Amino acid sequence: MTAPNLVILLADQWRGQDQGWLSGGADREPQGRDSPGARTSQVRTPNLDRLAAGGAAVAGGLAGSPVCGPSRASLLTGSLPHQHGVVANDLPLSPQRETLATALSAAGYRTGWIGKWHLAGLPRDKWVPPAARPGIGYYAGVDCSHQHVDGHYYTGPETRDRIAFTGWEPRIQTDLALDFLTETGGRPFFLTISYNPPHDPYDSVPAHLRTGYPAGRMTVPPNTPDTPAQRELQRLYWSAITAVDAEIGRVVAGLDRLGLRGDTIVVVTSDHGDLLGAHGLRAKQSPYAEAVRVPMVINGPGVPAYRPDGLLGLADLAPTLLGLLGLPPIGAYGRDLSDRLRSRLPLREELLIGNWVSFDNGYDQGIGEWRGFVTGELTYARRAAGPWLLFDDRADPWQLRNLAADPASAGRVAGADARLTELLAEAEDGELPAGRLLAELDLIDDWNARESALRGDRARLLPAPGRRPPFEE
Repeated sequence: MTAPNLVILLADQWRGQDQGWLSGGADREPQGRDSPGARTSQVRTPNLDRLAAGGAAVAGGLAGSPVCGPSRASLLTGSLPHQHGVVANDLPLSPQRETLATALSAAGYRTGWIGKWHLAGLPRDKWVPPAARPGIGYYAGVDCSHQHVDGHYYTGPETRDRIAFTGWEPRIQTDLALDFLTETGGRPFFLTISYNPPHDPYDSVPAHLRTGYPAGRMTVPPNTPDTPAQRELQRLYWSAITAVDAEIGRVVAGLDRLGLRGDTIVVVTSDHGDLLGAHGLRAKQSPYAEAVRVPMVINGPGVPAYRPDGLLGLADLAPTLLGLLGLPPIGAYGRDLSDRLRSRLPLREELLIGNWVSFDNGYDQGIGEWRGFVTGELTYARRAAGPWLLFDDRADPWQLRNLAADPASAGRVAGADARLTELLAEAEDGELPAGRLLAELDLIDDWNARESALRGDRARLLPAPGRRPPFEE
C-alpha cells in the first residue's frame, strides 16, 4: 500500500472568520453587521467549502504567534517561538531544526515548497538555498515578497535561476504545483503551496477578480469602523480570498485528473489573520480573533467528515499530519491529534498564544510583548504590567467588551491569569523580556541586521550581551 501524499495550501493573512463554510457556503444570504450569534462573513469560498464538507472542518484553527515567520516556523516544527527560535520576522530557522519536511524526507517522500518561505533571514528578495529550507527538495519562490502581479521567483537545484512572470502570482504558483504533481515518480510526496494573497497590498487584486463583490452590497463587522474606505478594503480582501479559493480548486482538480486525490491529504490553512481595521488596528501581532484565528480544513484518507469541537493550532499540524501518515510526531508543544480526528472526537481545550518579540507594524501600533491563551469560551492575554484583555467569546463574539477592565470580572480575570501561568510553566516559557530572549537564543546579530535593514533610523539595536537593551529601559 502506497503511503498517503500530503499537500498543504498555505495562504498568507487569511482570517479564520472569512470562510464560506462557517456561514453555510456560497449560496447563503449575506449577513448584516448586526447579525446575532457567531461571526459571519460575506466571503465566497466554494472550493474550500467542498473540502470542508468532506473532511475535518475545524472552526478553532489557531495561530499561536500571529505573524508570518514565527507562525510558519511553528507549523513546520510543532513548537512555539521560544522553542524553535524564530521569535520575529526575518530571523532564520536553524538548519539543524527537525521539521515536518525533514521527517517526511527521511521517510522517503519527495518534498517541495512553492511560494513564500520567510524563514531564511535577510535579504528578503532571494533564492532560498537548501540549507535554509530543511527537508525541502524542490523549491520555487522568493523568501519574502509582496509583489503579487508581474513579479518573479527563484528556482533551481543548487544555483538560483530568476524567473520573471506576467499575471497574478497565485495562478503561476498553481501552474508550478501542477507540474510538480505530474513528476511524482511513484514516490509519496509532500508539497506546500504558499500563496501570498490575501496579504496586502490589497489593491493588487486584478480588476477581473473583484467582480463578485458589488460595492453597494458590502458590509463590515460590528467591531470595525463603517466607512466607504473600509468597505472597499473589505471588498478587496474578500476578492483576494475568493481568487485564492479558485486556485485551491485548480489544485484539487489537478489531483483528481492525475488519479492522486484518493491518496492525498489536503490541508488548507494560513499563518495568521489581519485586524483590517477591527478595534482600530491593522496587521497582526495582537490577541484579537482577527489575528489569531485561521482556516483549518483537513481532507483526505483517514480523516472523516465532521466539524470538531475544540482547537487545533498551527503547532499541532506537524505532529498531527505525521500521525495521519503513520509516522512518529515531532515538536516541543504541538500534539498529535490524529487519533482524535479519526474518531470524530473534540480537539484541544486550550492553546497558548503570544507575541514573543514586538516589531514592525505591531510595535508601531503599541502592541508590545504579551502571552495569552484561547479556549472554546474565552481569550485572555497579559503583558508585563499585568492582565490586558479578557473576552467572553461566546457571549461577545466580536470582542467588544474587555472584561479585564471591568472590576466586576476581577475574579474571572484572576482565574484566567493563574491558568496562563500554569500553561506557560508547562511550555517552559519564562516570559523573558524581548532583549533577554533574543540574547539567550543567540540572535542579537540577526536581530540587529533585520532592524538595520528594515527600520533604518527607527532601528532598535541590541547592545552586546551583558548590557541592558535600550528598549527595556
